[in-house]
Amino acid sequence: MYMPQNNGTDFAPPPAGTHMAACYRVVDLGTQSTDWQGETKRQHKVMMSWELSDEKMEDGKPFSVHQRYTFSSHEKSTFRQHLEAWRGAPFKESDFGPGGFDIRKVIGAPCLLTIVHNVKQGRTYANITGVAKLMKGMQTPPLVNAKTFLSLDPAEFDQAVFDGLSGGLRAIIEKSPEYQELKRPRGEPVGEAHDEHNPPDDQSIPF
Repeated sequence: MYMPQNNGTDFAPPPAGTHMAACYRVVDLGTQSTDWQGETKRQHKVMMSWELSDEKMEDGKPFSVHQRYTFSSHEKSTFRQHLEAWRGAPFKESDFGPGGFDIRKVIGAPCLLTIVHNVKQGRTYANITGVAKLMKGMQTPPLVNAKTFLSLDPAEFDQAVFDGLSGGLRAIIEKSPEYQELKRPRGEPVGEAHDEHNPPDDQSIPF
């Protein structure tokens, strides 16, 4: 009797199209190495997760979709562009920096997500190409997934939240200098420094 062929994990991706959704998780991944066109870059990454309000899996739970962003306030960054489209209002320069917009405010916020399917090495992946503010009168149901926020800022880090993440996600975070600095015994050399930019709140917009 032979071992069955390894086809990988067979998860059905969320349906392509535009869906009502709500964000339930924001995870600070720390500084990660990424390869692009033969060049290795080290960039601060953050992952956001949404549940689709109008699409259910076979077990009755809503589909989830996740997106990794470079944590950047640059006007051309996808992260900033998606947030501005979601808010329905552009950020101002005064919105950035300490005491400004707290990214955790997006948790629980509804939106319209546009999802496209991309096939890579025989597998279909769901990618988010657009995030928009809900149209007037639209409303999402209460969240099914637990609200989750993880920051690698020493003043905000929550070990219990970290322990509740999947093993694969924990392994990614553990590679970051920010996490390693959190776990560095006193007296050891200090790891890499990094800058964090947290885009302030305006009561006239969703978050």
